[in-house]
Order: sequence, then structure tokens, then C-alpha cells
Amino acid sequence: MPDFDLASLQLPLTDIAVSLLLLLLLLLARVVAGLAIRRRADVAPHVRRRWMANLRNALLLLALIGLVLIWAPQLRTFALSLTAVAVAIVIATKELILCVSGSFVRASSSAFSVGDWIEVAGTRGEVVDHNLFVTVVHEFQPGTYSHTGRKTVLPNSLFLGQPMRNESLMREHVFHTFSLTLDPDVDVFAHRAAIEALVQTQYAKLGAAAAQAGAAIARQLHVDVTDNPVRVVFRTTELGKYRIGLTVWCPTQRAEALENDITCAVMSYLAPCQPRANA
Repeated sequence: MPDFDLASLQLPLTDIAVSLLLLLLLLLARVVAGLAIRRRADVAPHVRRRWMANLRNALLLLALIGLVLIWAPQLRTFALSLTAVAVAIVIATKELILCVSGSFVRASSSAFSVGDWIEVAGTRGEVVDHNLFVTVVHEFQPGTYSHTGRKTVLPNSLFLGQPMRNESLMREHVFHTFSLTLDPDVDVFAHRAAIEALVQTQYAKLGAAAAQAGAAIARQLHVDVTDNPVRVVFRTTELGKYRIGLTVWCPTQRAEALENDITCAVMSYLAPCQPRANA
């Protein structure tokens, strides 16, 4: 019967004890910090979610670094004996490695955080969580900022080969674009000045707040993106109808209401101008 060498197990047992202690301390830190964040009622919900995600990812990174340092001698011996197997593992886990690389690209470039509005690979939504491998977003309705109720999980490898747009600066205010299409019964071009005046009248209700938001964004981007907050363009369609295209810089939550107000005002003005059918 072979001799039992207790000394050979001493180091692994010590490493296990230290590893368990490290994980316990990090878990305790997450619970305490999580409770403190949840009690911050003065902070917006999306900001608290961002803090929770950053806390979790930071503690996970600390755990990985700590475990690697603790088990470094054993890992070195294991790696030297399994070089060929390691190459196979790298090939098999290529997608996971790409996801981790994409996560480092996101973190190093500060591309976005939890609570930001992003668009990547045709998906638009609000970031609700992210880790080393995936990013979770709540989708928006096409062309709007209303949630669909669907949750989309994006692999972080997308950030290595796909352009990503961050719309967070436009979170509170946005360029809202819509159009009015009319039959050519009335010459809207002859009423251009009156229509533009109606649009400016409806927009004036929100103009002061929108101007302040535009100035704040200009200070951050060093570019005046709101130098023309209201644009009215008169066009015709391929079917020979008239189309009034409008773009307004306005609060995101008031975009649909402002569109409705402008539409009603313009249509009410043009209605008496339309020729009536003979009885």
C-alpha cells in the first residue's frame, strides 16, 4: 500500500481555504453595497441598475484575479502538462474569447453603461445589464422610444465587428421626424408661410426647455447639434401627392403629443382650403 503524503495535500487545502475566504468576503461586500445602493431613493432607477451592474462586474473581476493568483502554481503545472489540450480549448472556446474581448473593448472605450440607449446590429433599446459575455437590452419600438416588452441578449463579440450607436445624450430630448401626406387638392406650397408659422406656434410651447437641453449637449459634444431646432420641408411623392416633412427638437416624452398637435393644427388650417365635391 503506497505511503500517504500529507505534505502534498497541505498547499491545495490551504489554497481551497483561502479561495473560500476570498469568495465569502466578496459576497459579503456585494450584499452590503447592494443594500446601500437600493436604499438610495434619491437616485434614478436606471442609475441604481448601472451601479449594481458595475459592482457585480468589479467583484467578479476581483474574484477571477484573486483565484488566479492563489492557484497560480497549480495552474502553471497543469498548463505545462496540457499544452496541446490548451490549444484545442482555445479553438473550441473561440466565441467566448471573442465575447470577452468585446467586453474589454466596451469597457476600455466607455462605449456605454447600464441605462444607456444604444443601437447595434439593427437592435435598438435600453441597456439593462452587461457582463463579460453578453449585453442585455430592452428593445424599443421601431422609430420610437417606447419599449416592446422584449428582452434581447447580445453577445459582446458584436462590438468587435459592428458599429454601435449610443443615444444617451438624446435620452431626454430628441430630433423627432414625421411627415404629413396630402392629396394635391390644395396647393400647400402657396400656404407655405402660414404652415411654417403654425408649426412654430405649436413648438413655442416647448422651445425654451428644448433650447436649454440643446445648449447642454453642445457643451458636452463641442458641436451645436440644435442650431436648427425646427425644420419644415415641402416635397412631392412618387404618386404625385404633397408631403410636408417636419423635424423638431423636443422632449422625448412629448414627441408624439407634439406631432399630434402640429398635425391637427396644419390639417385644421388646410381643411377650409380644400375644394368641396359638388352635391
